[in-house]
Amino acid sequence: MEAVTHLKHPAFRAACRLTESAPREAEHRFLMEGALQIAKALHAPLRPLEVYIKEETEPGLADVCEQAGIDVYSVSKGLFHRLLVSGYETSTTAVAVMPWWEVALEQICAEREGIVLVAERIQDPRNLGMLIRTADAAQARALVLASPLADPYSRACVRSTTGSIAFLPVVSCASSAEAIEAFRRHGWRQIGSSAHAQRLLWEEDLKPPFCLWVGNEETGLLPETREAMDTLVRIPMGGGAHSLNVAVATGILLFEAVRQQSF
Repeated sequence: MEAVTHLKHPAFRAACRLTESAPREAEHRFLMEGALQIAKALHAPLRPLEVYIKEETEPGLADVCEQAGIDVYSVSKGLFHRLLVSGYETSTTAVAVMPWWEVALEQICAEREGIVLVAERIQDPRNLGMLIRTADAAQARALVLASPLADPYSRACVRSTTGSIAFLPVVSCASSAEAIEAFRRHGWRQIGSSAHAQRLLWEEDLKPPFCLWVGNEETGLLPETREAMDTLVRIPMGGGAHSLNVAVATGILLFEAVRQQSF
């Protein structure tokens, strides 16, 4: 394990740049925080490229990473905070540099099986992180981001996934129309979530394969996206609530599909 004691250390300096969006975009790498999440990622499709540990902490993690052939660095306490976004209080003791998902939309569409979650114009990175975590728990095959507004590799999003971003493929698509056409070309059934739908979610056949579309936190799916769906479903609402958080609603929809697969 190599010690990092100054800012000029080339690997450490490169890792620190990943706290900003432009270097993440240019290098297709991001940071994942937390010893537990990093340990889980050692067995994930996305594996750490290198790991930085605050000095005198996490000896067990350092050992397993080195056994896996991953470069591990011990960072002095005075420098470790450079790996974290300014303004956030944290007890984090380990940070990993991770690769982006390099999966094309065509790859996801070509294998017509399972459930693919499509999220349109999600703007809050914490909501996006919870969508990734929820879709992973429901064993969705992938998350497609249509016309994304939030960065899936930002600190807020990655932390909200609690490690699931290393297991669930995430694909960004510039426009909803492009995603709709790609799924249609490969014969996918496309189901949209809308408060205006006539059918309740349990009235629809939610057995795979299909892709489930959920929309922006404030406006839902775009009108043209709703029109393009094979069917729309809604979650019944009671009390004084008129809507649900997008991640909560997605969990209800996905786990209704899981329930239907059990019968």
